[in-house]
Amino acid sequence: MAGHRGLTGYVASTALVALAAVAWSLPHVDARQAAIVCVAVLTAEVFASTFREEVTASLSSIVALVAIIIGGPQLAIVGALGALPVFLVRASDRRVLRASFNSGQYAISAGAGGGAYLLITTTTGAAFPDLVTLLAVLAAAVTHCVVNHALVAGVIAVSTPDRFRDTFHTIGPSLAMQVPYAGIAILTVVVVERASWWALALMAVPALTARYGLLAFHELDRATDTMVRSFVKAIEIKDLYTRGHSERVAALSVHVAEEMQIPYEQRRLTRYAALLHDVGKIGVPLCIINKPGPLDDDEFAQMKLHPTIGAEILRDIDFLEPAIDIVRYHHERLDGRGYPHGVGSEDLTPVVRIVTAVDAFDAMTSTRSYRRALTVDAALAELHRCTTSQFDPDVVAALETCVRRLGWEPTVEFASEAELGGAEVPESRAGESAALQADERARATETRYPLGPVDEPRGRG
Repeated sequence: MAGHRGLTGYVASTALVALAAVAWSLPHVDARQAAIVCVAVLTAEVFASTFREEVTASLSSIVALVAIIIGGPQLAIVGALGALPVFLVRASDRRVLRASFNSGQYAISAGAGGGAYLLITTTTGAAFPDLVTLLAVLAAAVTHCVVNHALVAGVIAVSTPDRFRDTFHTIGPSLAMQVPYAGIAILTVVVVERASWWALALMAVPALTARYGLLAFHELDRATDTMVRSFVKAIEIKDLYTRGHSERVAALSVHVAEEMQIPYEQRRLTRYAALLHDVGKIGVPLCIINKPGPLDDDEFAQMKLHPTIGAEILRDIDFLEPAIDIVRYHHERLDGRGYPHGVGSEDLTPVVRIVTAVDAFDAMTSTRSYRRALTVDAALAELHRCTTSQFDPDVVAALETCVRRLGWEPTVEFASEAELGGAEVPESRAGESAALQADERARATETRYPLGPVDEPRGRG
């Protein structure tokens, strides 16, 4: 409730500041110019591109820069109102709240950019297109970007566990775009001043080129996601016992990372790494992966190599390079008694610790061919029992908070029940701590039940 009040207050403050800026600007703008800018902003928003996690990017900042050069900050502020109809239509929930904030942040950002431009040009006495004014346009673009990003980071900070600083640090790619944006804006103004407002039609070419670049980035992002999911499908087609496991581990790992206030880029890495944590199983013989009985020592030795194989598979994929340690170390322990490398807590980053704990939790709460799923309470109790030696206590606490909030249920439908040939799946029970190595050692013990001690990890997870 306090978070909701904070969000409402933040949005209301943003909207009131923007409304005051619009009221101050209206008497100082030419009605015809204001109408044209509003239509241009509206058009830019209609053709905006949606990226990952429903983030939308448009070319309206270019329109704002053109308005700043032609009519000062007042024209840019009033022109920002052109986006309001799109925001109202696009919002799926809390329509008024979302539209108020988005319109407000556009107007405030435009005003801040215009203020930077006006400060430089009035101080120096420069007139467009002097070199000083060209630099002033770039300063306006950067200021517009920084203020816009800060306002967005603020609303994220008051409505989610994310910290302002962590969100604001993602501004880099947006700042890099300000140089071409400023260039397009300057070219647009030159065309308008030398010809007429109708010559703006000629600017459709660079504007559409910029939009094509945004769409190309979006397609690359989608292709990346598709490639990762293809890896996951390859794993789960081969491993009958863990179908759906990677997706669940990825989803819950992101929730835990959010609960622990892990920065956005790290959370995105967590998702990809969790999806791919078992990719090394591709290199393990099928007869071992789907063996119905216990693994012998040689078979278990091959199974233990799957984290190393996974890291080797991902080694030459540049954008996945930060995820390699998560794949390599997801069966390691804080006390150094994990496998395959036996590294300790000093080598296990927070994200590695999250995926390790979630991997084990999902394994315990999933029915396999050799035993039924534990209850959520029993699995959590087992995780708590093995904190400090195997799992990070802060991670386990955050995981418990998340599963309680989400109402997490065990996965009781075994993906390959036909493989059981009508045989009864054995019951499981709390205390079968072998499941804590993502259930690998459950398949490797001499008997199917009980599963064996946590200190002797033998299995497939």
